[in-house]
Amino acid sequence: MLFVSPLVLANDSQLQLGVLYAEDIQAVGLYAGLEVVDLAPQVAGYLDVSLLVSETYHAEEPVFGGVAVGLRTGFNSPVAPYAGLGVYVGQNSHEHPAQQDKVDNDDDGFTDEIGETTVDNQWMSAIYPELGMRIAWGQQFTLRTMARYMVSSAGRRQDDWFYGISFAFSQQ
Repeated sequence: MLFVSPLVLANDSQLQLGVLYAEDIQAVGLYAGLEVVDLAPQVAGYLDVSLLVSETYHAEEPVFGGVAVGLRTGFNSPVAPYAGLGVYVGQNSHEHPAQQDKVDNDDDGFTDEIGETTVDNQWMSAIYPELGMRIAWGQQFTLRTMARYMVSSAGRRQDDWFYGISFAFSQQ
């Protein structure tokens, strides 16, 4: 909560909206969040929620939802490169038949009924370094391009470069 409170209350926070693409895991995604531009001198902090679609995780239900939190540092100029570090935690839910698992999945007192299903939740986390370019137009609007190398808890085959572009709007 110590990190979230400054994001919500800061006068210099920006709403950011962006898109992501990852080639190896064939993923596309959307994210939205808040960024505090001057969390500390030349340091920005952010909190994003995201939706990621990738058949690599599950072909029938490929949507992954999650949260990312991180820090970025760069020069305080209208056009500036930056570097950052972040953490992502996400989940994918998959419903599948459970007619022969000998478990009462729907809590009705009967096991292995016709049409009975269960839900498996697949959790994934990642840490990532981030490099990018920030272009600011005054205090109100920022364009950001970025590249993140996601090191996934799902195994090295799931590690991938994510490329993205985002737009940030000042809340002032």
